[in-house]
Amino acid sequence: MARLMALDVGETRIGVALSDTTGFLASPYTTIHVSRNEQQKWDTIQRLLEETEAEGIVVGLPISLDGQIHAQGQKVQSFVERLQPHISVPITFWDERLSTVEAERLRGQRAGGKRQRQVGRVRTQSKRRQRGHEIDALAATVILQEYLDHRTTEETSV
Repeated sequence: MARLMALDVGETRIGVALSDTTGFLASPYTTIHVSRNEQQKWDTIQRLLEETEAEGIVVGLPISLDGQIHAQGQKVQSFVERLQPHISVPITFWDERLSTVEAERLRGQRAGGKRQRQVGRVRTQSKRRQRGHEIDALAATVILQEYLDHRTTEETSV
């Protein structure tokens, strides 16, 4: 089985996750800062594909709870259309509903729907930015793990 890369495409950052070569486990990899220079984004993604030897990309597609693709989903689809000519690996969309919520839960940032208080410490701008980067890569990991689990389930049921 080939190594896969997942992208959680956002307005300011793109979370990146990778599978192991067995296609069993997804892990956070990095976060790409979205710049206005699209060629720089394409070059960064191509460089990551080369350095990780990923043979496919899974892109989280935000589908609303009613099953419709709204503005953000359309932006992600447009992003993939512009990316496609710059890479040579196949791209698969995967429903990413609630992946960021799950990533925050996994990271322990929310307890019972409420933000946990940090006692005796003021959260700085860089701490918030770092948390955002971690959440983006972790959200990409959730997307990829769900995709891998689904693929494994389909293979075992055939």
